[in-house]
Amino acid sequence: MSQSDREPTAAPTIHARGVERLDAVVDLVHALARPRPLADLLDEVPARVAAVFASEVCSLYLREGDGLVMRGNVGFTHSALGEVRLNVGEGLVGMAVECMRPVSADIAQTHARFRGFSMLGEERFPAFLAVPVPGPNGPAGALVVQRARDAYAPRDVELLMSIAGAVAPLVNRARIVAGAPAKAAGAGTRRVTIPGRAVVAGRALGLLAAVQRPVAKGVGDDAKASPKDHARTLEKAILSCDATLDMHLRAAQRRGLDASFLQLYKTMLDDGRLRERTLELSRGRGLAWALAQVAREATRAARISEADLLTERAMEMSEVCDVLRALLLATSTKEPRGAVWVAESVTAFELLLAARAKPAALVLTGAIGDRGRVLVELLGVPTVSEAAGLTNWAADGDLALVDGDHGLVRVNPSRRERDEVRVERRDDPDAQR
Repeated sequence: MSQSDREPTAAPTIHARGVERLDAVVDLVHALARPRPLADLLDEVPARVAAVFASEVCSLYLREGDGLVMRGNVGFTHSALGEVRLNVGEGLVGMAVECMRPVSADIAQTHARFRGFSMLGEERFPAFLAVPVPGPNGPAGALVVQRARDAYAPRDVELLMSIAGAVAPLVNRARIVAGAPAKAAGAGTRRVTIPGRAVVAGRALGLLAAVQRPVAKGVGDDAKASPKDHARTLEKAILSCDATLDMHLRAAQRRGLDASFLQLYKTMLDDGRLRERTLELSRGRGLAWALAQVAREATRAARISEADLLTERAMEMSEVCDVLRALLLATSTKEPRGAVWVAESVTAFELLLAARAKPAALVLTGAIGDRGRVLVELLGVPTVSEAAGLTNWAADGDLALVDGDHGLVRVNPSRRERDEVRVERRDDPDAQR
């Protein structure tokens, strides 16, 4: 019997646009099918999932070591990214990951396992649903939705679990490698993501370069220069640092930042004793050697006295001498312009040196204190702190994308990721300065 001889049947239903939830699901599926940079995934997925479930809040947690970190979110303050952290098993989110099963609550705050964060104000959104995001070797994270009213129904649980399965390959492709034990062979060519804490927002691309203090040397190239030439060269370097400090102090005042500690560096630079002692020691040895000796003398005096205040002042004097030496030496301390600086912490040395080297971004492997936070705000480049795993997976000269919005460092990013950041920079007049 031919097709034409068969009885006609009812026409199929084409589910055209117009049903809000279905439209949101279709849009989400299409979005997940497209390759995209990790930053786009962290921003777009929560927004689209929140639309599917008519929820004010959606969060994407990534598994980093033994913990879970909120890296994507819509509905909460942006400052929560990288700051909201849970152990596996902690809170309702951690419970979902530990059990690898969905967890829901009509009023989340009434449960003994609930773990709240004051910065979130979660009491506004009591209806709660969390599902684990599966990975190849256990959980890769969690997907969470919250809303002010209407508990989540069983069909919501099923749908969110299905969405988590679609998100999983994209999360796994990001290769979060927090706490990597050692640098593997050929790691410099691997594409990995190093987690940290977001400090200064923005994204920037550049070659990694460890910030190094000037190395100790013997007689400098200027050892035979006249005392007058030494005085002129030293004065130029001091005036350069002084002008940079003035610029940052004015900027701090405009922005309401407490940068009063920078006045101490100005006082040291303006102190005639620094000039006199440096010029006295420079005869026959050069300015760089003399400045290194001044720093050693300050450290020696502090060690003898054992006074905490003198020890702190000696460290600050060393920073002043180091940056003056960096300005005088045109070889070992010359950082490439537009690099991604890597340091354990940030001090006035980096702030003053940046005026010459113009880093694109800053990655700190250690934690950042109150002074450091002020310094990076004044530097004004995308900054991620506590990225301790970076040294295991990358080396100087590797290309890195610093994501100060989500607190991530992408080593050897894809061409798509690189192009996207370059377009952002081209379209941002502030980034081109």
